[in-house]
Amino acid sequence: MKVIALGTGVCANGYLPGADRQPPGFLVDADGFLVLLDCSEGIRFRIAAAGYDYGSVGHIALTHRHPDHAALPQFILAKFGRRIYANDDPSFATCNFYMHPRLIKGFGRVWEWHVPENKGKYWPQLTPTFVPMKDRSRVKLAPGVVLKSYEVHHGFGKHPALCFRLETPDGVVAYSGDSGACDGLIEAAKGADLFICESSNRIGTTDADVYGHMTPREAGEVATRSRCKRLRIMHTSGIDALAAILREIRDAGYRGDAALADDGDVYRIKRR
Repeated sequence: MKVIALGTGVCANGYLPGADRQPPGFLVDADGFLVLLDCSEGIRFRIAAAGYDYGSVGHIALTHRHPDHAALPQFILAKFGRRIYANDDPSFATCNFYMHPRLIKGFGRVWEWHVPENKGKYWPQLTPTFVPMKDRSRVKLAPGVVLKSYEVHHGFGKHPALCFRLETPDGVVAYSGDSGACDGLIEAAKGADLFICESSNRIGTTDADVYGHMTPREAGEVATRSRCKRLRIMHTSGIDALAAILREIRDAGYRGDAALADDGDVYRIKRR
């Protein structure tokens, strides 16, 4: 299994120091079975740049609905066009979104805003399926491939948000999306071969309003408690130095493999 970092940055770009990272998105290739973790704007171009056809990506897990994580209309429309131009290839027809039921409830109005000429309806060639995921939900995606979700704290607790645990025959990947430190994250990352964890708050920041982002130290504490094997920090501003970020993670007690994720990284997980 391999995990490709399609985007490791934040919602803004072009002015922050360091690499100009794209917004979040990770593609998991589990022996040819593809799962996309978050679907930010323009992600289809990054999927293609990684050597994959976005038309074949049929399983998309969304942590929450902020547009730097969930550009659904663009992806659905592109998938539809890709199938049409691929001579109606039936293998491109799968389009399953796994997300919080409160997100599903409101998406119809968003889609109708984008496609008013069709009265908010989809097409027979491509009709997406929305699978509700809540705290401790579990869905089998393929033989041996299971997606689990856990509710996390984000947006002052007003924004329904999830983190995910993807279990495959080759290993386990956990993905935080946006979240404050909470039990759901620890459960998702428990013993994971790879834990991809956001850390939008700068070193030393106190989230006084409890919005729901983590500092590197908090990410390190979650990794320590979950005993994950590898920790990759993403969704950072790039302002804090890498050495300082890693020092915070070590000071939190984490002794596993820790690094800052960068766009284009490929993480390989060998069969146990």
